[in-house]
Amino acid sequence: MEAAHKRADFREEAEIDVEFHHAVGECAHNIILLHTLRSCYRLLSDGVFQNRLVVFTMPGAREALLEQHQAIHRAVAGGDPASARKAAMDHITYLERAMAEAERSGDWQRVSRLRLRQRLDGAATDRNRA
Repeated sequence: MEAAHKRADFREEAEIDVEFHHAVGECAHNIILLHTLRSCYRLLSDGVFQNRLVVFTMPGAREALLEQHQAIHRAVAGGDPASARKAAMDHITYLERAMAEAERSGDWQRVSRLRLRQRLDGAATDRNRA
């Protein structure tokens, strides 16, 4: 994630973000969480990409997200569940605030239109393959 961040490779950074969340789910050893994440992997992937699209418009957001993921990683790798929980909650709180701000600013509607367009394009591609 750090390397993709330095290269400003938005797509790779978003893909790694999804992989990171999946890895954290595996580290939790929570079979229900893991099955939920696996069954929702495509939705999670699309959601992370779209959320980052909105959040990245905010000043300092890319750096904040990277720092949050680094804090979660340090806590999990260090075997510190209390710090991992706090870092994860801080990350969720940040995203909730960022998404609320995006909704207030009108960016949410722009992203909703983009998601709809991508789904329609994906459905057309699927029909063309059949």
